[in-house]
Amino acid sequence: MPGLVRRLAGLAYELTPQVFAILAFLAGGLMLISAVTPEFDDRLRRLTGVVSPVLIDLSHFVASIAAFLLILLSAGLWRRRRGAYWAALAVLALGAVFSVLKGLDWGEARDLMIVAALLAPCRSAFNRRSRLSEPLRPSWLLLLIAVVGAMLWLGFFAYRDVTYSDELWWRFLTDRQASGFLRAGLVLAILTVVVAGRSLLGSPGAHSHGPARPEDLQRAQAALAQADRATPEAWLAMLGDKALLFSPSGRSFLAYRVRGRRWIAMGEPAGPRSERLPLLWAFAEMADSYGGAAVFYSVGEDILGDLATMGMGVRKVGETAVIDAHDFSTEGKGKQNLRTAVNRAEREGASFEVLPPGSVGPIVDELKAVSDAWLAMHEGAEKAFSLGRFDPRYLDLTPLAVVRQEGRIVAFANLLIAADEAAVDLMRHRPDAPHGVMDYLFIRCAQWAKAEGLARFDLGMAPLAGLEDRRLAPVFARVGALVFEEGGALYGFQGLRSYKAKFGPEWRSRFIAAPVSTPLPLALLDVALLTSGGWLGMLGLRKG
Repeated sequence: MPGLVRRLAGLAYELTPQVFAILAFLAGGLMLISAVTPEFDDRLRRLTGVVSPVLIDLSHFVASIAAFLLILLSAGLWRRRRGAYWAALAVLALGAVFSVLKGLDWGEARDLMIVAALLAPCRSAFNRRSRLSEPLRPSWLLLLIAVVGAMLWLGFFAYRDVTYSDELWWRFLTDRQASGFLRAGLVLAILTVVVAGRSLLGSPGAHSHGPARPEDLQRAQAALAQADRATPEAWLAMLGDKALLFSPSGRSFLAYRVRGRRWIAMGEPAGPRSERLPLLWAFAEMADSYGGAAVFYSVGEDILGDLATMGMGVRKVGETAVIDAHDFSTEGKGKQNLRTAVNRAEREGASFEVLPPGSVGPIVDELKAVSDAWLAMHEGAEKAFSLGRFDPRYLDLTPLAVVRQEGRIVAFANLLIAADEAAVDLMRHRPDAPHGVMDYLFIRCAQWAKAEGLARFDLGMAPLAGLEDRRLAPVFARVGALVFEEGGALYGFQGLRSYKAKFGPEWRSRFIAAPVSTPLPLALLDVALLTSGGWLGMLGLRKG
């Protein structure tokens, strides 16, 4: 029985922030109602005898602002924010004072002080650090707009019989109380528009969760070297464009970016398997503490159980082509195209070599010339986030596959190595390189992976591949399948999959996961914008 009591007490304690959030919201709403309804004349006459009319008008205005702030702060109280706790105590106390000064509203002042007295001893329940200026969630924003809208409607209804005059604009009406309502209503309407704009356009936590520091990148590199569970994509953290979240031990990390309200993790956590689920929870809770939603992009089937445990909605976003390195060969039936590619490239003077990490320095000018020629040929710009970019520092961290023709580098690709798997990342070639040079590069890379004793060689993802356009399939999948089949003019989805298919890979599904309340198409759009560097890049209007 004592154990049950303790558990029930613990549950009640966990609900404390939500209880006081509701109380603060109701208190703010009641103060707004009081602010828009006329005060009793006898109260005002008694108050006018001891308090200046200017102070009464000011108190009426400040009480309206305090009510608005209480409604705003209720969202922070719900999120357990420490700053919201202290601010709510201050606003409740000030609200009580100004409730008396604006019209001797002792009942309202008493209620506000009771809420403050009950809230004061609950400091420990509000343990999250965050700025008070963090944007509101859509649900709280709608509530705020509804309350302010109802306040304005009620005020105009209460003063519907007050006549307008041609006095100075800040007087608004001949009736003093009506003019006070209009002044407060105008300011609250402006504040609501400002809060709404910031909430809809802002990125909660984006400024405080920017790109990782050099020392964090070094920690991540050390964790990768010791990780018993990591995908090659984990090396994309080394691009330096993402924030990093480490486990308490420092042996695991997750790379992510903040865009709007979505906190997008690139791939899966790298590190010990035992730390994977706790790190996923930590990331989701961190995003939630800022009013954001955790999104996990390009995750494999192995992690879906953990994501289901977290209540995430999951959708397939494509398939990655994985070659079984142990069994890879250019010999045998159906491999004539691979043998032809190798023979043709080498007849034209091509040779292949994999350079170890740290080899970029002496050849960086050659590599840049190849990269620049490739970008000019494709009229594109560098990518980021889910793809590597030309950065000598980044390329120097991993093995580099190069193809030479008569001693000159004509193509290259960096190779991401994790556990027993290698993956190709940044791929570039000259326009005048031997015909089929990328076929030759991939074949030799797969053979190199086999020689190194690696189990798999990943050719990268074919976006939207494998989605089903069936009557009972989700709309997300049906639209994706349509774009895959008919969107060749935009990206060449089918062509990319067909190209990779000739190497005989196994196709493995890749997924995106997010809370069920998060629109996955918008999350996928955010990934595309992060990868392309914004709208101009995604539309092909940004060059270089």
